[in-house]
Amino acid sequence: MRGRCGLGRFAMTAVTAVLMATLAACGGGSGSDSASSGTTSGTSGASGSSSAEGSPVKLMIIAPTGTAGTNYPEMVAAAKAAVRGVNARGGIGGHPVVLEHCNEGNDAATAKKCAQQAVDEHVLAVVGEISGSGGIMPILAKAGIPSIGSAGVSADGSELSSPISFVISPLTFYPAVCPTLLAKAGARHIGLVGYDLSASDRLITMAVGGGRAAGHPIDPKIRIPITTSDFAPTITQLTRSGADGAVLVVFDQAAYSVIGKSGQQVRTCHAGGTLSPKYLATLGPAADRLVVATAFPEFSQAGQFPEVARMVRELDAEQAAGDADAAPALRTSTSTTDAWLSVQIAEKVGNQVSGGLTAANLLAQLNRTKHLDLGGIVPPLDLTATTPIPGAERIFNSTLRGARWDSASKSFISLGTDTYNGLDILRRAAG
Repeated sequence: MRGRCGLGRFAMTAVTAVLMATLAACGGGSGSDSASSGTTSGTSGASGSSSAEGSPVKLMIIAPTGTAGTNYPEMVAAAKAAVRGVNARGGIGGHPVVLEHCNEGNDAATAKKCAQQAVDEHVLAVVGEISGSGGIMPILAKAGIPSIGSAGVSADGSELSSPISFVISPLTFYPAVCPTLLAKAGARHIGLVGYDLSASDRLITMAVGGGRAAGHPIDPKIRIPITTSDFAPTITQLTRSGADGAVLVVFDQAAYSVIGKSGQQVRTCHAGGTLSPKYLATLGPAADRLVVATAFPEFSQAGQFPEVARMVRELDAEQAAGDADAAPALRTSTSTTDAWLSVQIAEKVGNQVSGGLTAANLLAQLNRTKHLDLGGIVPPLDLTATTPIPGAERIFNSTLRGARWDSASKSFISLGTDTYNGLDILRRAAG
């Protein structure tokens, strides 16, 4: 079972590309989809009725569906739901919006064809793009088409650095936040389990900095081969050190094994969206000491966040219109919210464009935008301020939240309304 998050890539090596492909996803399922690779899955139900009188403009989401690998039908459904809502409000700048879905099929050549299709169809922006292969951003950049809310997981790292990319998921910073979350959950002695790969070094360094900032130095730092299948020695080493908490920089079966085998002895922390609720449920109460750093509020917090409540209403409307991929069982607080928010950004910033509503003018307006209010789902965004992290300059949100796994409800439960700025934590650690 593959883990899922939007963590991106920090080093330009083949090993890093392989590791980050493992880190790469935000929710998504393996179900089928009627669209074939390189085609659009229509716009039926995506546009909704609109009172807008201007000429239609297009948005495009690029995401794999219906493949034998990882798929993201819930992201496509979320983008459709968001566009339905935009059109009900009168479109963008008086222009009705049409959403195209290009299915990149987990194929590098097809991903580039999707990018070229966006260019050929003169789309206003690409929203919620997710592709591990890379090659999309350079094509969009040459045409001046903005990419809003990409997952940041491409093998070439371009989503995190391209001047036309605006990444809003902060999961890259999860290791820096995990020590604080573990301490809040009651851990007093925090260790780490990570891969013995250079590709893991940046994430492990973040965890060490996060531990220093939280007043809980990381010890021990256990590094294991990526081929490890027996985790009993790892758990023994953790418990003998006195650790009652551990930041995990391992993924897939390795993460599930450490979580399950540590049981009630060690609290663990990972990135929200990387772990399948369906698989965690098989671990029973052993997984109840898991906490995660999450990108956005949980759907269960709709009562506290009006914009989350609006998102749920729009998803419900999309489902009622016949889109089975908008069903509650497929929604995730990571991938669904990211795709939905991407369309909100296109709408809010697009409404501020002076002159013609074109990709070039939207990109220019994005690059001038400060204090972008998204209803509290994320803090107000300053799209003029890049991060100081080389190769990851285009992450415009570094604030995470906390949640814990609850085996009784088989879901994640928010740890509250507190937020944690991963970049600020790293700055404090450096100071």
